[in-house]
Amino acid sequence: MLLFKGAQVSLKQGGFDDLEETVVEKTKNYVSLKFTIPDSNPYFDGHFPGFLILPGVAQIELVTRFASRYFGTGVALAEIRRVKFTNPVRPNTPLLLKMEKTDKTIVFNLSSRKDGTAYSMGTIVQNPGPASAGEASLEGK
Repeated sequence: MLLFKGAQVSLKQGGFDDLEETVVEKTKNYVSLKFTIPDSNPYFDGHFPGFLILPGVAQIELVTRFASRYFGTGVALAEIRRVKFTNPVRPNTPLLLKMEKTDKTIVFNLSSRKDGTAYSMGTIVQNPGPASAGEASLEGK
């Protein structure tokens, strides 16, 4: 089990600002999205030359940004718990992200749209406090 309390994560400039997702299914507390992350994404820079993979911190950023967009939760985290990174996410992989919101938690599963391969899954706890300075700057992009 991976657990971070009060973790502050530095987000890459332009990391997912231009990512285009398609809503597969949406209810008040559930959303599934399909998208692809191109090899030009800055999160792949140097991670790793010759065998690009999407870092775990970038996968958590995806979840927090999409949770903010579809559930209005903001991007500040109180905790990251029970997160598993089971397979590397390579550039241009067709992805499916499923998220369910319950109170302050977001349960997520990131997998392949082609064959269902699981890439990461877990639970994050949103910070119930006011927007942080970092959150305000993200919303302005």
